[in-house]
Parts: sequence; structure tokens; C-alpha cells
Amino acid sequence: MSENSSAEKQIGKPDGPTAYFVIGGKNHKPTLKQRFQKWRFNKKKARVAKKVKANPHTLDEVCEYIKTTLGFEELSQESKVYQHEYKELRVGFLMQHAPQLLGEHRERPQLAGESEEEIREFMDAVEAQKQVALQVPEEDFDIDFRMFKKKFSDGEQHILIEKHYAYIGGGASGNTKTVKQFKKVYRAVHCYYGVTKEDIENKTRRYEDYLKQLAR
Repeated sequence: MSENSSAEKQIGKPDGPTAYFVIGGKNHKPTLKQRFQKWRFNKKKARVAKKVKANPHTLDEVCEYIKTTLGFEELSQESKVYQHEYKELRVGFLMQHAPQLLGEHRERPQLAGESEEEIREFMDAVEAQKQVALQVPEEDFDIDFRMFKKKFSDGEQHILIEKHYAYIGGGASGNTKTVKQFKKVYRAVHCYYGVTKEDIENKTRRYEDYLKQLAR
């Protein structure tokens, strides 16, 4: 892909109605190259784990770091982009953490097969579940969401922070260079967030996310 080609990358998206799925994923067998890449990544992660030390920051501090050090602008909660991401993330977190609020739609739809009709039925069920989730009142379930964006002449990068569930995500669009640069930005955010002593001892999700970023 040339430097001026269009590219896009989304990282850390929570499970939900907009999550990508792979047809035939259950029967997918990794290639030799994929197995080698996984082995090499796990070896590097094991080496990194031996050097990890507690040096945590709060998510409020992370938000300030994103603005003052990384140069991102925080979006207004009234902006259309913020509202779109807020709704999508709220639905995703609701499905993960409070599926009982969805009543008969609490179970995640399953893809029955690979035919066009089965795929269509699956997507219809996903959309139906999403619409039910969107109707759940905010007073029954809500998230504490902030969004940051940096614009470039050929694209943009954005970082998502949700404080109730300690979620960090984001993505980039534009040419290949802008997208690749975002990987470093995303890694820097996780490294600044860091881990606590308890995270290291209990091998928490925060610890695992931290290791993955250091090992990339």
C-alpha cells in the first residue's frame, strides 16, 4: 500500500452489535505463518512480563496526558461524532455488563451457518438486539465516556476513554503513515496508564492489555 493510499484501523473495540465477525471462524485453522507469529509474540510477552513494574496513573491523568502531551483535542459531548461513538459504546458495554436489561434479547445472536439467508438472519438479530439496547434508559445503565481527536491533512486519529469500565480504545483513518503512527500513540497511552502492584499480582485485564502493548 502506498503512502497516499486510504487506510483505516480500529483498536480495542468492545464486543457489541458493531463488532466484526469472521464467517467460518469456528472452523478456521491458523496458517503456519500465523502460528509462528503467535509463538514469537508470546515469547516476547513472557520476556516483557519479567520487567514490568508498577507505575500507574488514573484515567483522569490519562485524559490530561492525551491532551497536553499527545496534542489531542477533546470533543464536546454535543458533537455528532461524540454522540455516535457514545451510543455505540454504551450499547456494547450494556450487552457485556447488563444483558438482563435486554429481556428476551439478552442472549447474543449466533451465526447458524454460512449461507446468504443464515447471514441475513444473523445480522437482523444483531440489529434487533441493538435497537432494544438503545431503548434502555440512561438512568438504568450509562457510561462515563470521553473522546479525543487529532486531525491531519490526510486523515485523523481518535482515542476513546470509558472510565466506569476502564476502557481505552481508538483508531485512525487516512494514509498508511497516519495509521501506523497511531499504533505508537495507542501504545504510549497504555504505557502511561501503567499497572498497579495488584494488577501485576492478580494478572488483571489491565495488566494483560499492558503486556500486549509492550510486546507489540
